[in-house]
Amino acid sequence: MVAEELSQDEIDSLFGDSSGEGSSEEIKEEAHKFFELLNDSLEEVLKTAFSLEVVSKFTDLAIAKKEELSLENRVFIVVGLSSDDNSVDLYITADKRFASILSDLMLMGPGEAKDELEPDDLDALKELFSQVFGNLSTAIKDSIPVPLTIEVKEVKQEGVELPESLYKVSYDIALPNIEDGTLEVYASKADFDQIFEAKAKETEEEVVTEEEVPFKEVEEEHVGETHTEHVLSPAETPKNLDLIMDIDLEVKIRIGEKYMLIKDILDLKDGSIIELEKSIEEPMDVLVNGKVVAKGVVVVVGGRFGIKITHIETREERIKSLGG
Repeated sequence: MVAEELSQDEIDSLFGDSSGEGSSEEIKEEAHKFFELLNDSLEEVLKTAFSLEVVSKFTDLAIAKKEELSLENRVFIVVGLSSDDNSVDLYITADKRFASILSDLMLMGPGEAKDELEPDDLDALKELFSQVFGNLSTAIKDSIPVPLTIEVKEVKQEGVELPESLYKVSYDIALPNIEDGTLEVYASKADFDQIFEAKAKETEEEVVTEEEVPFKEVEEEHVGETHTEHVLSPAETPKNLDLIMDIDLEVKIRIGEKYMLIKDILDLKDGSIIELEKSIEEPMDVLVNGKVVAKGVVVVVGGRFGIKITHIETREERIKSLGG
């Protein structure tokens, strides 16, 4: 029995055709990671901004040609992404109906759709995606070792000039009890990849440079050195202080502190209460140049807040604090 000869298309389907423009080998790992993080930021910020259980699904990342895209009747949010020497524009786009729903929700509406967006709608979209990319900036610092600057530049209803070869990313957005829609992101593949390639080379060079500097030599520079702390004498103090008496210093009163997760900060709204870690019975801190120099209790003087000192550092310690 003679086996039937396979066609080239059938062979390609079995083994995968890696010669095409959109093959997975051509998509950089950094691009996939970046757009995954963008999906997380989209879902988190839309949930917080709309007070809805929004679901965002990262459905596709491919390489496409400009002529393959349908750009009619769409809204574009133009976002600048840059490193020290390279930059690229990202174009987040949605059809006008879905974009108008997002803007109406952002303006505290019920999520009504309309055919044309007003200036207030465009401003609302710009604010919404400023929050999305602000969230993304934080996530990138923890996950991608590339310092980037991200800025939402403008929102446009008319078409934009796209590069010939680009990354095309799709996100399915589900707004419960309202409507589902799709957001797409376009970016020049060459410019996007260049940002990450350039920074990767810089990182490798920095690692090599650090390894070439022996730590022992740094230690040896201090061998034999003696450091003594000079304490101002009463005779020296007035003379030295005369030189800086007219310098303004910022005095701050610290009533308390609290460390919060970014997700908890994004959940804050009107009426939220932040519980500080300091007891109401503890005195407030008085800080000068970032150093605590005194403690006191809050009082009201002539209709304004003030602080009554209950404990203060010595004159010598206060002078030391002025030096940082």
